[in-house]
Amino acid sequence: MRAFLAAFGIAAVVAALLVSVTPARAAADFDSAYLFESAYLGGLAPGDTGSFAVFFNNTGNLAWTIGTSTQVNLVACRSDKITCNVDSERATWNDGTWPSSAAYAPQTKVTVPTGDFTSFFYGIKVPVNTFPGTYRFNGDLAVAATGVLVHPEGYYHEVSVIASAQQAPSDLGVNVFDANSSGGPNDVRSTFTAPRLNTVSAYEIQRRDGACPANLTDPGFIKVATATVSPGQTGSYVDLDRPNGSFCYQVAVKDPLRGTYSYSNQATATVVNSTFGVGFTSTSAVLTQANNFAPGRLFTGDSFTINFTLPVKLTGAAVMRFADSDCGAPASQGGPPATCASGMSQTVGDVTCTVNANCILSLDNKTLNVSLTAAPNEVAIGTTTGLQYPVIVIESHGITDTSGNAWDLANSADRVIGPIGQ
Repeated sequence: MRAFLAAFGIAAVVAALLVSVTPARAAADFDSAYLFESAYLGGLAPGDTGSFAVFFNNTGNLAWTIGTSTQVNLVACRSDKITCNVDSERATWNDGTWPSSAAYAPQTKVTVPTGDFTSFFYGIKVPVNTFPGTYRFNGDLAVAATGVLVHPEGYYHEVSVIASAQQAPSDLGVNVFDANSSGGPNDVRSTFTAPRLNTVSAYEIQRRDGACPANLTDPGFIKVATATVSPGQTGSYVDLDRPNGSFCYQVAVKDPLRGTYSYSNQATATVVNSTFGVGFTSTSAVLTQANNFAPGRLFTGDSFTINFTLPVKLTGAAVMRFADSDCGAPASQGGPPATCASGMSQTVGDVTCTVNANCILSLDNKTLNVSLTAAPNEVAIGTTTGLQYPVIVIESHGITDTSGNAWDLANSADRVIGPIGQ
């Protein structure tokens, strides 16, 4: 027994000596300890805002200082609580106070010495159309300069979201048609069903240029009307006289108690045959038949077609005045006529429907077919008698679109005719 005690005593002494000579683990340059956090948020509806605060102690060797390599941020983590310093799964909840989509907040104090504490404060805003439920914000502290985690704690905050009192429709649809016999099929009808449980009856129809989808709160959306619809009933609105293009529609409903909005699905309307905002110009002018009496000249027996951007209306004895190429061919199919050198001039003549030509419109009224029954009426004789090809329309009367707008010759892509096939 005495030998055993002696041996035990020697072992104890050795153990004590070992303990006394083994150094304690040095504190890390960066380390932290969780203190406490603010309460979770509950009862928020889409559009509501709130804020969180969490407190940590600096237990490392280095002071944390804003704007330096030792600044510490509260960064976002994924739901696995391991993948951190990445874009937050709740990035759309950023109320504008976050440093980035991957970081919730910097340290609040400018400098946090070892042993001191600081808070990390950030705000959130519940995105519109967020479904009721509980949403978690996972995070941890990281060195701002490197993204290295300080001391993983598995911090998180939660938000409980409830439904807005007033809901937007979910079945918005649009169609394009001609509601007012003006400008062609360019009127957009929006239809939807008012949610049965709503207590409001005001539904704001909003429109944005361009196709959907778009951010629900995009400032490009404008209110075009407010439709009054009873709960559970079908509502509609016709947006009249749109120009050609695509338009995105949505319906917004305001909660009178919270002042927040909920939004419907979005629907794109595409207008392709509107006459509003479209210039009345010619896109093609072609000589389809040449006469045998005066080859190379616009003369009896010639036929030509002119295509227009919009339906044509002929009023009275419609007139087209042509200038010929005595001074040279026009600069392009869109004109203008060639400039005459000194001592030269162009021959100018008129082709008048029902007088020296038969003029027939196509079924869609966008193509004018002209057949000369007599020679053009020459109002100015140039260097060479007769209207030499190619000829260019320089003036017109009685040729308009259905709204009465005159043929815009200057901006037409083609108003030059001849020789055959051109």
